[in-house]
Amino acid sequence: MPGQWLDDQVFGWAQRPPYGPLRDVLPIAARRVLPFVMLVALGLVAGWRLVRGERAVMAVALLVPLISIPLARWLRVTLPRPDHGYSYVDNTMPSTHAAVVVASAVAIAMMFPSERPAWLGWCLGGVAAVACLGNVVGHAHRPSDVLASVLLVIAVAGVVRGLSRRLARRDRGDRGW
Repeated sequence: MPGQWLDDQVFGWAQRPPYGPLRDVLPIAARRVLPFVMLVALGLVAGWRLVRGERAVMAVALLVPLISIPLARWLRVTLPRPDHGYSYVDNTMPSTHAAVVVASAVAIAMMFPSERPAWLGWCLGGVAAVACLGNVVGHAHRPSDVLASVLLVIAVAGVVRGLSRRLARRDRGDRGW
């Protein structure tokens, strides 16, 4: 089963369910409201962490959107999209709007390394899911575009977190990699 065919099937499925009034609201939320709201929320949480003197936690978390968002944009204009008859003419992968929301959500979650309440993870995951679904329902992106954004942010977060832990161990005198 080719990947673009599967992407096309999921894309068609996302257009069929009866969303009712959400059909018009989801794309606006995904492309205009949520990226702005999540960046503001990220700024507020980062400011709070800064006031509490937790600069290292804040700095590591902010690396995720600072790397992911420009990287998503760069990949979108650099990588050619293979076309086997199922894709858009223009390359829309990865979704920058989804990358902004997902990277902000991941960064906010990373700013609560030990005391993150369970509801926060559910809320951030829900916001990310709405952003991804809204981009697909609004025909701005295909499912593979938003999935690529999510995977890109997860990869960047994993690298950032891994490197920050290694640097912290090195600073404590543990030389083992």
